Amino acid sequence: MQKPRIDQFSHAQDIQTRAFVEYSRLIETTDVGKKALEEIEADARAQNLNGRMISTGNGASRFEPKTLAMWHVWAINEFGEETARNNLDRYLDSNEVPVLSVLWVLGIEVAETIELTHGLKIVPAYQMPDSREKEHYLKHDFHVLGHQHPKPKSAIVFETSVRRDFDPEEDPAQGFDQDKEFWDASKLLYETSLALNVIENVSCIPYFSTSYTLPSLPIGLFGGSGGGFSLHDVIGHSTTKISAEQAVEINQVLDSFFALDEAEKKRFHRILSRLSQSKRRHQIEDKLLDLGIALEMALLEDNRNNQQLSLSFRLRGAWLIAKDAEQRAEVYRQLRTIYEHRSQVAHSGVLCGNDNEKINAVNERYPEFCNLAEKILHKLICEGKPEWSKLLLGII
Repeated sequence: MQKPRIDQFSHAQDIQTRAFVEYSRLIETTDVGKKALEEIEADARAQNLNGRMISTGNGASRFEPKTLAMWHVWAINEFGEETARNNLDRYLDSNEVPVLSVLWVLGIEVAETIELTHGLKIVPAYQMPDSREKEHYLKHDFHVLGHQHPKPKSAIVFETSVRRDFDPEEDPAQGFDQDKEFWDASKLLYETSLALNVIENVSCIPYFSTSYTLPSLPIGLFGGSGGGFSLHDVIGHSTTKISAEQAVEINQVLDSFFALDEAEKKRFHRILSRLSQSKRRHQIEDKLLDLGIALEMALLEDNRNNQQLSLSFRLRGAWLIAKDAEQRAEVYRQLRTIYEHRSQVAHSGVLCGNDNEKINAVNERYPEFCNLAEKILHKLICEGKPEWSKLLLGII
């Protein structure tokens, strides 16, 4: 049988809709399609799925023999009859099925898949499984007014498993609630997107959380999809390219971040979100406010009486990351400048007395200030919070 052209339908329809329409026609009008449906309807394992919900991780749909037959015909064209049959049998004999837990993200771009610790991967959009999301994110949109919303160029993924099916009459949410491994994977993806923000010049934010059944296994492209968008006060348009050479540093951060206790993780959630937001903003005043807040949360957590904030802020940051007296003096000066600029904006709404020349100079120094914040947070995550009094006295 000649491989159908899914792209022959209107591109107003997404790829999943086009695949469904085309292969539905094949099941109804071709001998190969009719035979595939007859065999599945006669299979006792498939009959046991009637009336049950088929899970894809983030979503589920009621079992339909025709949908499974559609996947089988598609798989014969894609992988050959023997592989398609073996994968169909594997699926029908299983209680659990592998799925790809996916977090589409904004702000990072990779040329090829980067494998990370804990089974995580950063995958470029073009290497992701076919889906309506992939098709939309790769499509170039033309806007008459010139404004274009950013789209993910990559996704963070983790292969996990879910229960293949559940009875919706017993408990509509039961099938999802029992897939703890899947929801743990979703949390892992979110925390990865946050932790990436301590990497130099990276501002990574979660955009769309979803999951895909593996293409080689039922029901693949025909399973529909579900998911949820993340809401952010600031999106931004900048994108940073990440290379495979950075995997060692990223893994170090991830291993340390995942090892934090839950309370400390939540604290760093807020800190890293502020840092990321600072990088995405356009106005230098707003960038400095967020950067200053992120650093204050990181360095002044235990200063509950708000005593000598500026001095503690400078001393702690300088002694934390500097290797010698000369470096400490430089970091001390940088942190003093950050704190002063942040205070100017916070207390008066004005930076540098609205002197454009001075504001431009601050703008030029922002990457330097941001890189300092990245180093401070990187060290606090990877090496832990020190005993500040001992650090400042040179005891440690």
